[in-house]
Amino acid sequence: MRNLIIIVFLLSNLNFCMVHPLWKPYFFPEQDENSKLLKILTAAYLFNLPKIYTISKLNGVEGEVLTLLGSNFSENSTENMIYFSGNVQAEILSSTQNTMVIKVPFGAKSGRIRIANANGISDSFDEFIVFRYFLTFSAGSNTETYGLNLLTGNISAVSGSPYALNIPLGAKFSIDGKFAFSGGFGQTTIQSYSVNQQTGVLSMLNASAGTTTVDPVFFVFHPNGRFLYVSSFSGASIAAFELNTFTGNLSKIGDYSQSCTCSLNHLDITPDGKFLYVNGNGGSEPIMGYSVNQINGSLANIAGSPFNTGVPNMEALLIDSTSTYLYSVVQSSVIIARRINTLDGSLTSLSGSPFTGTTNNFRAVMHPSGKFLYTVNILGATLGKHNINTSDGSLSLPSNLVFGENLQFVTLDPTGKFGFVSNTSSTNFYMFQVDETTGTPTLLNGGVGYATSGANNTVPVAYRIEQR
Repeated sequence: MRNLIIIVFLLSNLNFCMVHPLWKPYFFPEQDENSKLLKILTAAYLFNLPKIYTISKLNGVEGEVLTLLGSNFSENSTENMIYFSGNVQAEILSSTQNTMVIKVPFGAKSGRIRIANANGISDSFDEFIVFRYFLTFSAGSNTETYGLNLLTGNISAVSGSPYALNIPLGAKFSIDGKFAFSGGFGQTTIQSYSVNQQTGVLSMLNASAGTTTVDPVFFVFHPNGRFLYVSSFSGASIAAFELNTFTGNLSKIGDYSQSCTCSLNHLDITPDGKFLYVNGNGGSEPIMGYSVNQINGSLANIAGSPFNTGVPNMEALLIDSTSTYLYSVVQSSVIIARRINTLDGSLTSLSGSPFTGTTNNFRAVMHPSGKFLYTVNILGATLGKHNINTSDGSLSLPSNLVFGENLQFVTLDPTGKFGFVSNTSSTNFYMFQVDETTGTPTLLNGGVGYATSGANNTVPVAYRIEQR
């Protein structure tokens, strides 16, 4: 009995010590935000942890070399370990106490970069986004998909390519590259496709993903990735949809049109997502403008629209990276240029417009920098490059690169480093590299076209998919 009393006495006094204000922080640091013991232990631990403070760039591709800046790295590279999301270990090329050079491993996923050494383990403050780049188009009754090595410019057919899938007018990819959509002449529905994250291969998702007026041909996504807009060539209206970014399903927002006895052609949206414009062929040859509701994606007419040009056969429509200048490429060898009022979306003609283009310039693409514009002339053999004066939007005379025949479509990869041109009368396509300073295109593969599996190649589309 005496022993039991003694035990109870000791336990009660121990409990008193543990909960006493002077001692509680040391026994229960998690319950006291001012715990001295917690602070001491945390500071001692964190002081020695290896830390990655900055990454030389925040997105890239497998095989790319990155520089990490931080602290408490081991100067012996073999004593450090670097892991990308997906628990994929990276090769360490060199290391000092504060700097490490690594190579992004194949199979890496987007996420924080982890460092581990004898001092502990920690994750980078920033996420690194891993992309894979692809090129796809239809040739005959098949679709071809190629992997694009952004570091070397090499392209190679992915496993299973070509495969049985015909997309006559080419596909438009969602911002994240997970889904694609297409339409066509003589129909009132659009099709959706799922995209394999690793290989870039497309497969039919829904043969009737959404309804439009007749001839849904041209597509553009809002920069937020949630809204898709489709212009109907003969239906003379724009269909707006909301995209479920998880399933690829489309929900109709509405159909929008303006007074115009014309057919609708290419459309584009300002990079800030505020305004949408579409070329109209016929009547007063207008460019029609809409303001975009940033919450629900609906469209409203811009005051003063349609903006008449009086110039027939407007084809490609492009907007520069600052959302300030709009360009409409016309088959009569000129390019119309307009300034966008960034407050209300109204258009005014630029001094010197229309600018001289190439003969029968038809399709075109804007460089992501907003400094260069490229055109191809339908049924011709000329790739034209225009410099854009970023202070006033004026265009230089074209510098031309002549090759192939019947060049109809041109595109750039999302970084603007490489470009592709379809050769519709032959079973091949061409690839060029863009000088990042001058924008000058240089043909790759010795100027020889890359062979395809069929004739009448459709629009080549370069896209990227984040690896998650």
